[in-house]
Amino acid sequence: MLQPLPPANDTTLKSMSASGLGEELSALLSVATNHKSLPKNEVILCHGDPADTLWLLLSGWVKLVRQTPNGQETIIGLCSGFDLFGEAALFPHGHYPYYAETLTDCTFAQVPAAVVRRMVESNNAVSKWLMALLGERIQQAQLKLEHMSTLSAPQRLACFLLRLCKNQDDAHHIHIPVDKQIIASFLGMKPETLSRSFQQLKEQGISVKADMLTVSSVSRLKNFVCGSCSESGMCETEESLTP
Repeated sequence: MLQPLPPANDTTLKSMSASGLGEELSALLSVATNHKSLPKNEVILCHGDPADTLWLLLSGWVKLVRQTPNGQETIIGLCSGFDLFGEAALFPHGHYPYYAETLTDCTFAQVPAAVVRRMVESNNAVSKWLMALLGERIQQAQLKLEHMSTLSAPQRLACFLLRLCKNQDDAHHIHIPVDKQIIASFLGMKPETLSRSFQQLKEQGISVKADMLTVSSVSRLKNFVCGSCSESGMCETEESLTP
């Protein structure tokens, strides 16, 4: 069950809005009507449910999943801090196109669909920002398809690890936040392929112990993967990481 926490305009969310977040994200936080927490392995929303809420993930990790009638699961997205999901709420009479489930303990801000749509109509900056976000989602889905055919399994893993480097304080010592089986599924690999890929990345200065990973040279890891990707030179992750 969703456990309600203080409302979204309490001191906690106000401090988040003032802590360096973009104006558009802060604007969404200001109209969130609820602030909730969920433990690990809880379903947040179901495929086909009416899209009545836009979700802003404040902390933790969430997987977005599509599932066949026989129970076969495909992870189409992994969300972490300050990611949005449930974007079907932007459109009238929308339905969620996936399941969302927590991978860790999570906190969320919720914005009702009607509130989001009114804001889109009245706030040009937020409207453009959300449309750009949807465009980026499409681009990332296209890039993932490209990577499945052009990158080796170790390169796809290296790309994922570079994104972790970007989002953690110490790019050389990384906490792996979710089960390796989840990472394998997201990258389109079997668990044993992921294990072999970690072993092969030792040659690129990667070492793993339990859920901690050490990157001896970020630039070496970038050289291993980025030159094989069509986004090289235009990738925010690539540009943000320094040796």
